[in-house]
Amino acid sequence: MRDSVFDGFIDKLRLESDIVNVISEYVPLKKRGKNFWGCCPFHHEKTASFSVTPDRGFFYCFGCQVGGNVFNFLMKIENIDFPDAVKLLADKLGVPLPEKEISAHDRELERETANLYRANELARDFFHSCLINTRYGKVARDYLAARGISDKVIDEFRLGFSPPAWDKLSLALTSRGFAPQVLVKAGLAAERNGGGVYDRFRGRIMFPIQNAQGRVAGFGGRVLDDSQPKYLNTPETPVFNKRRLLYGYDLANQYIRQSGKVVVVEGYMDLIALKSSGINNVVASLGTAFTNEQARKLVRARASDIYFAYDSDAAGQEATVRALTTVKAIGLNVRVVAIPDGKDPDEFVRKHGEKDFYTLIDNAPGLLEYQVSRAIETTDYTGLEGKVAVVAKAVPALAEADNAVEVDNYIRKLSELLAIDEGAIRSEIRKYIAQTKKDKNVNNGKTISISSLSNRPEQSTVAAERQIIRLMLEDNSIIPYVETELSRDDIQGRERKIIINSIVDAYNMGKSLVPDAFALTLSELAASELSKIMVMDLEFGDIARIVDDLIRTIRLAHLKILLDEHSLRAHELERMGDSSFLQELAESQRIQNEISKLRLL
Repeated sequence: MRDSVFDGFIDKLRLESDIVNVISEYVPLKKRGKNFWGCCPFHHEKTASFSVTPDRGFFYCFGCQVGGNVFNFLMKIENIDFPDAVKLLADKLGVPLPEKEISAHDRELERETANLYRANELARDFFHSCLINTRYGKVARDYLAARGISDKVIDEFRLGFSPPAWDKLSLALTSRGFAPQVLVKAGLAAERNGGGVYDRFRGRIMFPIQNAQGRVAGFGGRVLDDSQPKYLNTPETPVFNKRRLLYGYDLANQYIRQSGKVVVVEGYMDLIALKSSGINNVVASLGTAFTNEQARKLVRARASDIYFAYDSDAAGQEATVRALTTVKAIGLNVRVVAIPDGKDPDEFVRKHGEKDFYTLIDNAPGLLEYQVSRAIETTDYTGLEGKVAVVAKAVPALAEADNAVEVDNYIRKLSELLAIDEGAIRSEIRKYIAQTKKDKNVNNGKTISISSLSNRPEQSTVAAERQIIRLMLEDNSIIPYVETELSRDDIQGRERKIIINSIVDAYNMGKSLVPDAFALTLSELAASELSKIMVMDLEFGDIARIVDDLIRTIRLAHLKILLDEHSLRAHELERMGDSSFLQELAESQRIQNEISKLRLL
């Protein structure tokens, strides 16, 4: 929808909409100062940290760092994409959508996508009918009954069965007017070497996989015997990407939003068993490695706590470790559901019921506890070699944890359990941290990453970068001056660097820099950062003096990083006996002189 025809319409909607009125339909807001405040709808909180600024058209939550303009809000709260947010806002304002001229190429893409979804949905109905109405499906019905899957559950999940014949589905769909090539493109059929197509899924229980909007994007199929592969998924298609989809997400979305919690399982049967037991905030990762895209989908669903309930066998535990690595950097509160007796969630719930599974959830250890416990439980530490191995496994987790109290507690526990002095464990942690930093910062003494030395800029630098952005948007006349005085490398914050570069580029191309319209050109993370900047209550006096002070603060911070970089490089080169360390020392001195000059200004 974002083409030249619609840009004017979008701007009109943005200007005519009152962001406070729109958000008030979803969140109770109270005016405090210039802004309106309420409890964030995107995470669970008791104290209002969600701010809306009516004059600038932005919202921002200081708790979960989500922000944007009125379109971003509707996209997040309704779980819709940008075109649908435009349609929804137009409907709220009673403004008719303009006729859109669609190119022949776009029209063909829309037709193809609709055709693929339609083919999948008819295939779902075909498989479901085969399961419940035909002799083919009897063996599958018996299998599901033995697994505790009732007719009600079969109907709710639209489970099906693919007949063992080679072309039952293909014949059924081609008789409905679908070309064989469409079935191949949908992943429902494969091409024969001699021409024609055959059914991809045969003799399997079928699990329809739906996207967030409830459209059937693909299938998972499970065999009823010991043949391989045990599970077969739809291949990658224009509508099916297993890295982005989560089985059951369309059903769990509202429950995740309400509770802020989500249980992640590996398989279809695990999800169905939990859902059938009344546990509604559960999704499955399609039997594959949990991906970054899936984690971010859960973040957008307002999940703050994620519980991994993978199988308790060795393969399941390895999958858990990989999943934890994926979500660790995203900021979710991670817990691991320990399922006893080597069982999977499906078996456990069928044997013990919903109440006992909730007990497992309530007692689920956090990330650090799980990692330390796993180090202990997977090692025989009766001898010295085993004790050393436990410490070696636990040290990375302890070194990377961000809660000092929790780390202290586990160091003491390990010390008591292994009969090892606490100081020895702390020494290993220090060595690990030092080596990790060295690995990141030095590559054979010659390459050091500036970003690794400045993962967390000082608050004064962050504040300066935010204020300079605010001033550039409020007074466009200072943009050329800032561009001249600050290099793009001077900005430390990744998203703020994107914002400043985009402001300069837009200004130089004569584009609009109205803040809430400009936000639509940014990535989701950059738009959230801009929102925070725009809702902050800032007062500026002498603009010229303030701009110079901000530039000096930002430049000094970058020069200090450069100084650290070259000093460290000089030290490493000298240690290695490389005479080029003298060049690094000279560069360090030059940077020090520049810092001294700036401080005198």
